[in-house]
Amino acid sequence: MFLIGTEEGRIHKCLLTYSSQFLETYDAHHMAVYRIQWNPYHPKIFISCSADWSIKIWDHMLKEPLFTFDLRSTVGDVEWAPYSSTVFAAVTTDGKAHVYDLNVNKYAALCSQAIVQKKENKVDTYKLQQGVPYPSGGR
Repeated sequence: MFLIGTEEGRIHKCLLTYSSQFLETYDAHHMAVYRIQWNPYHPKIFISCSADWSIKIWDHMLKEPLFTFDLRSTVGDVEWAPYSSTVFAAVTTDGKAHVYDLNVNKYAALCSQAIVQKKENKVDTYKLQQGVPYPSGGR
């Protein structure tokens, strides 16, 4: 099973064996979906981010998100931590990194930090690494 995000904000759930149709379509976001990732610890859970400033956490069996987070800027990337089922991080086009742990706080980031100094610089990828106590960002 795999997921595809569209520029219209939809997420399609697909199987290789049913290539002519989608198993499910989620009206996920209001703008382009930039990233979708399955939770490495919970196979029914996935996360998505979008140009509509939001991150959403989903159970693929439900049509509505379990959680929605408004980051007040386009979210370029989001990723589950490889070391925890409840930790994820995201970067926004205003140059900030946001780290969440649903086990600690289900409503707000644990940390939101500017990671680029100048407005003309932007971060559009982000990686939480196993054994590294801090995230790494890139362009």
